[in-house]
Amino acid sequence: MIWLVMVLTGLINFIFRISMFSGFRNIQVPPSFHRYVNYIPTSILSAIIASSLVTYNGHEISYDVGKLVATLIAVACALLTKSVSATLIVGLVTVWLI
Repeated sequence: MIWLVMVLTGLINFIFRISMFSGFRNIQVPPSFHRYVNYIPTSILSAIIASSLVTYNGHEISYDVGKLVATLIAVACALLTKSVSATLIVGLVTVWLI
């Protein structure tokens, strides 16, 4: 089953990447599909961040307080500045200092 998921993921990734160069860029997609696709980067980034903050070893959930503090500071910076660059810099400096 895992091999099927890996192969399908690879094929879908290949199709998306090759479509930029193959001339399929001018195909019109329905507005409902476009609205759905707009949420994909946010949901993937949220999953990556959540999995790096909290770990589950089969018996208990563990977390690093320093990472959680850095995350909260970065989120506050993002809400205040609305700048991706400032958020990344503040978050990385906070992790480095803690």
